[in-house]
Amino acid sequence: MDLLEAMHRRHAVRAYTDEPIDAGTCDDLRAQIARLNAEGGLKMRLVADEPDAFGNALLHYGVFRNVRNYVAIAADQTKDWERRCGYYGAQVLLHAVQLGLDTCWVGLSFSKHQAARHAGIGADGKVRFAIAVGHGVTHGRPSRSKTYGQVASVAGGIAVPTWFERGVEAALLAPSALNQQRFMFRLEADGRTVAADPGIGPYTKTDLGIAQYFFEVGAGPHEPFAWR
Repeated sequence: MDLLEAMHRRHAVRAYTDEPIDAGTCDDLRAQIARLNAEGGLKMRLVADEPDAFGNALLHYGVFRNVRNYVAIAADQTKDWERRCGYYGAQVLLHAVQLGLDTCWVGLSFSKHQAARHAGIGADGKVRFAIAVGHGVTHGRPSRSKTYGQVASVAGGIAVPTWFERGVEAALLAPSALNQQRFMFRLEADGRTVAADPGIGPYTKTDLGIAQYFFEVGAGPHEPFAWR
């Protein structure tokens, strides 16, 4: 399964079966996490067969059931930490989908204290998010989404390149807090620079980081564009 297929297959799944994640899959996911931690300056950890972080009934706003496996995403408050959590966390999320797992990006409905304890994350990092992973009761379903015209614009007088359209459509497949999708992408007059604006609201900078990675996958690896 390539990344484009993974983006289309990914849906938010909140209820999981008792089937464990096999050791080989855990090892593969941990190797990817280690690489991305080094690249992004984060502290992400896969925690397997651990029910405490999602076990408190008071946290069930998101209606999670039987979440026993998750990736804790931790970062200190250094420059750009919110966007980096999204950008690199999105890569973990899609890799998990490629490995045949169901996923859900989580901002609130879990115990960050328990996640930090079980992930072995000390005082030098703070758990900000989690990605629930495992074998879903179902594979989820598509969420409602904004349209291309609601999140994209192009400087006057230039033709819209196909890669920009593909990138925006891919970004609309990304998970977004409260499904708000407040990000905006604008193609500048040089036809190569994309201005990315997170918008205003909860978690919008993290949402933008996730959407930027999805945009890059959709645009394609050989398209010469730059972020601003």
